[in-house]
Amino acid sequence: MNKNVENYKKAVDQIHASDSLKDRVLEQASGKQKAKKPIYYLRYVAGLAAVVIVAVVGVNFVNKTKDETLNVKDNLKIEEKDRLASIDIRRFESVEELKEALKENEVSTRAIYNSTLGVMEDASETVKGEETTATATVQEELSDDYSRTNNQVENVDEADIVKTDGKYIYYSQNARVYIVDTNLNQKASIKEENFRPSQIFVNGNKLIVFGNKNDRGNIVLYNTTKSIDEEVTTEDVSTVYRPKTLVKIYDLSDIENPSLVREISIDGSYREARMIEDNVYLVTQYYAWFYRGIDELKDTDILPCYEDSLTKVVNYVEATDIAYFENTDDYGYSLISGFNLNKNEEVNVETFFGAGDEVYVSEKNMYIVAPNYSSEYWSIKDSTIYKFQLDNAKVSAVAEGKVPGYTRNQFSIDEYEGNLRVATTSYESNYRGIWTEDYEAKYSTYLTILNEKLEKIGGIDNLIEDEEIYGVRFMGKVGYIVTFQEIDPLWVVDLSDPTNPVVKGELEIPGYSSYLHPYDDTHIIGIGYNVKDNGYGGVMNDTIKISMFDVSDLENPKEVFNKTLDNEYVSSAIMYEHKALFFNKSENLIGFPVSWWSRRETKSGLLLYKIDMENQTFEEIDDLIPSVKFPSIDRAIYIGNNIYTIYQDKIIKYDIKTLEKLGELELQYDYGDSFYW
Repeated sequence: MNKNVENYKKAVDQIHASDSLKDRVLEQASGKQKAKKPIYYLRYVAGLAAVVIVAVVGVNFVNKTKDETLNVKDNLKIEEKDRLASIDIRRFESVEELKEALKENEVSTRAIYNSTLGVMEDASETVKGEETTATATVQEELSDDYSRTNNQVENVDEADIVKTDGKYIYYSQNARVYIVDTNLNQKASIKEENFRPSQIFVNGNKLIVFGNKNDRGNIVLYNTTKSIDEEVTTEDVSTVYRPKTLVKIYDLSDIENPSLVREISIDGSYREARMIEDNVYLVTQYYAWFYRGIDELKDTDILPCYEDSLTKVVNYVEATDIAYFENTDDYGYSLISGFNLNKNEEVNVETFFGAGDEVYVSEKNMYIVAPNYSSEYWSIKDSTIYKFQLDNAKVSAVAEGKVPGYTRNQFSIDEYEGNLRVATTSYESNYRGIWTEDYEAKYSTYLTILNEKLEKIGGIDNLIEDEEIYGVRFMGKVGYIVTFQEIDPLWVVDLSDPTNPVVKGELEIPGYSSYLHPYDDTHIIGIGYNVKDNGYGGVMNDTIKISMFDVSDLENPKEVFNKTLDNEYVSSAIMYEHKALFFNKSENLIGFPVSWWSRRETKSGLLLYKIDMENQTFEEIDDLIPSVKFPSIDRAIYIGNNIYTIYQDKIIKYDIKTLEKLGELELQYDYGDSFYW
């Protein structure tokens, strides 16, 4: 076809005429038309030809402009696809490919018959608080000196069950969120049907509550493209296991009547949340369990969905928008959501298939660590780390890398000057599901340093053989690593040259520290267990131990003093939850919730120590551990000159200097509210 005919064809394609008429015009333009046509047809063609002439004149400009407009999004998708491919991450080409991945990864199937429709409720139920047993004062106390959450990274707030802004205590417990002032006056108790609150944030006059739907033990059978306001019937519901995480945002302008102003629903179980300035980031994990075979399901049955009350529309994530990590053997989704508290913009959701467990967040990036389990001998030889950039509530994958072994917790990971430092333990065993005499297990420990692309640039292999990492703390250019088998070596690592980290010092003491907390520039506090002989050639946990380490000389770390509890039947959340720490540097106080028991009584409260650096002692203060049966203590905080110990059924107030009890508030507590049904 000659060039003119090609231009004619392009022009005719811009005209909404019948295909047969377009063909006849093209035939005439190419000289293939033989017979004369009636006059009325020629007039019609003349008119059409006039349009064609105009279109031909501008065809190049029109097509160029149109192509540029249409290709902007396509080009962005292509660029994004190429970028992800360069870091070994792909997006599914179709929902059929997604189904194949689910099949290959052996999706579990479950039969779930009974359903309660999971549509957002339009209003919250705010219940006024109960009367306080403390004497109310005329004016509420307010202090700028109060507890902050024990966050790992400065300027990155971690969600927790207790928050304070110096004026009020916000406490998520018993299927409620309590708001209590500093004089122990309960201002509000927020409780909603079909909702189980977990952790919270407070930002100015906004309360952000994370929780799960509470239908049949946190199971929501939900599958509809209808909007929130439309009526939903059982025909719209599919029998899929579909847990949902809800985010409820309340306006606290009237503290006694918090008002629900926004609600976000996202597939999956709540995992982690962070707040950086006014941007909130949420990680949920959704495992695809279905009642029927995958081939029998509708596409929307296997696609995760979310909705935001700003738009009141159910959004299903398209398969082509779901990224997946190469060689994953998982069958779950990780949904990373971001939203701004002050902008009227819909939540941003990035979905990944087969992401991992541990989450670490810096001011600019999020890292998710996925341990790679070996199907043979129950071993973990390495982990994959996925890096996501955080930018004004938007999330995008930027890198992927590997480290040997697995991380202990989020403190095993740290970002510093663009590099990522990761402390890991690899584990190999010949365990086949039955304990045998030839059972063997081998541990190896590593420190790996990765650059911004998560490429290894330095590290220490086999830091120590046959021991496991129990505690890690990175502080600037120094890393502190606790390993343990029978004794507690504290390793001090110089990280000033990321390409060549060097072990500077080692300290061996009985027991181990599972949590390390900086005291000042030259001292670090370790909290863990003392150990004793277990009678079988090994050791077992004995009593809780707190140690003060002097690390001013990196080559010669010292335990300058310690304190060991007398009672061996004691437990504390601090061993697995760093946010349970109570620390007041100005008063030199450190503590953590404990529960202990004997044949005669059970105690639960705040184990509090006065840190005496001059006399090198932890002075134990046990007046804050009353005899209780149940429930136990969750947290302790301070506001101004007062300490508040927060139990599931009460809050007790003490003077921070004299420890005199100043009042007690009873909270509404129902044993059944503490469990999922």
